[in-house]
Amino acid sequence: MSEKVTFATFDPMRFDAPSQCDICAAKPVLFHYEYSVDEGARVSPKRGFCCSSCASRLLDRLQRAESQVWAQEEASLKADDIDVADLEERRLATFGEMRSR
Repeated sequence: MSEKVTFATFDPMRFDAPSQCDICAAKPVLFHYEYSVDEGARVSPKRGFCCSSCASRLLDRLQRAESQVWAQEEASLKADDIDVADLEERRLATFGEMRSR
């Protein structure tokens, strides 16, 4: 499974964008976004308009998902008695000690 998030700016004069964020419904929109999860099946990505705070939360969600994938791969290799010291060092340098939410 892989996740992908993309952001783009938009011209409010050319797009029929909502005035409030599609995610939090509280702040003005800043970005057009697309969030997709590829699980092997054809699933349409979630699209909409979001504020900067929600854009940050979407990126945090993507980072947590990727950190979990790296940790799972690391655990799988450890189970096969493969030295994962370099992978673990890189994961910790990249993500730090991430907590599950």
